[in-house]
This record gives sequence, structure tokens and C-alpha cells, in this order.
Amino acid sequence: MKNILIVLLCTVATFLIFLGKVQYDNKIAQAGKLTNTNQSSNSKSDSLLDLTKNMSDELQIIIKNKIESEETINILIVGSDSIMNSDPNNLPWPSQVKNALEENYGKQTFHVEIMNFEKITTNYLIESKGHEEIAAVRPDILIIEPLLLNDNGFVRTEDTLKNLEEIISSVKQLNEETYFIIQPPNPIYEPNTYLEQVQALEEFAAKKNIEYFNHWDNWPDTTSENLKELLEGSFPNAKGQNIWADFIIEYFIAK
Repeated sequence: MKNILIVLLCTVATFLIFLGKVQYDNKIAQAGKLTNTNQSSNSKSDSLLDLTKNMSDELQIIIKNKIESEETINILIVGSDSIMNSDPNNLPWPSQVKNALEENYGKQTFHVEIMNFEKITTNYLIESKGHEEIAAVRPDILIIEPLLLNDNGFVRTEDTLKNLEEIISSVKQLNEETYFIIQPPNPIYEPNTYLEQVQALEEFAAKKNIEYFNHWDNWPDTTSENLKELLEGSFPNAKGQNIWADFIIEYFIAK
């Protein structure tokens, strides 16, 4: 009887030791999986953040926080006829930027929305509550071309900037964390008043401490005949759209 009891105790002890080892091995395996998952996640995050090196420091921080919290970053592109006018055989620059972001960051990192206000001035945009439509998107990043070519000859520069201020204020009311980027429309050959409008826009951005995309640096000079080869009337043709797209893609996607 005594021997049977000893055998039973040994058996129970062996079983408990075996059970403990199984549980320990499972914990180690789970910890290993978690570590691998975290390492993989960190590696992916670091890889994406490497692409942000051409952005401003402030925007890099915004993107980093969004990526690490796995939140989609909402980009709204606003402009006039010039942002969507294109040769039918080529994509307008906003669509090219959208595609490039998806290809490099994946489809879940950015959501790009485009608002194209054709053939209207900023006065009419405000009168028709277009600024409220823009604000309702609650973008994380707003890239805005404030209809300068549409306003040219119809709206005073000071009124264009006042309308732009109204748009920015409306957006901030619904999302005070929005990051703003202002840019001019495309250049045109030998501009007069239009050049003054663009210069005033750049000064406005500097005064308000808003990032300004000076993509004109990538185009031929406004006095060069070569500029005509990139335009169809007053708006970019396929080649012009590519130049504009390349500028913005290079900003968002460092190589």
C-alpha cells in the first residue's frame, strides 16, 4: 500500500512538472511571437517614417504620431481648374500624388480627397459656402491653391487673401490640428498682375507661418518660351501636370 502511494505521488509530481513545462514553453512561445510582431511593426513604422524626411519637422511629427497610433491621415487637396485640367492621356497631379502615396505608404496610411472649384472666384466660393464644405472634411493636412487664376482680373488680391483667411478659419473651427500648405496655381507666360498675386500669396503664407509650396522653381522661368510647351491655354498640359506632381511627390516621399 505504501509503495502504491509512493508511485501515485511520483506520478502526480511528474505530471505537474510536465504541465508546468508545457505552460512555461507556451508563455515563451507567445512572448516570442509578440516580440516578433512588435519588431515587425516597428520595422514597418520606421520604414514609412524614412519616407517623411523631406517634410517639415512639424509635419513629420504629425505623420509619426498618426502612423504609430495606426490612424489614417486625411489629406484634402483644394484648387481651381488648374489642379485637374489635364491631357486625357495623363493623370492630373492630385491623382498622381494620391497614387504615389498609396504605392509607397500603403493604402491605409493616407486618404486623399480632391475638391476642384472650377470657373468660380473666391468671392463666389465664400458666398456659396464652399469654405464650409472644405471645413466639413476635417482634414489632417490641407493643401490649398486659392483660385488665384480664377480671381485674376475679377477679385482684388487683398480680397482673395481675405477669402483664403476665411477658409483657413473655418477649417480650424472644426479641426484646430489641421496642417496647412498653401501653393500658387501653375505659372503662365509673362504674367503681370498674376505675378503680383502670387508674390502676395507667398508673403501671406510667411506672415501666417504657413508652409508654402513654391513649385514654380521646378518650372521654366515665366519669361521663357519653354513654359508655353507645358501649358494648354492658361492651364498645365500633361507635361505641366507631371512637373507639378513630381514636386509634391518628392516632398511627401523621400528617396
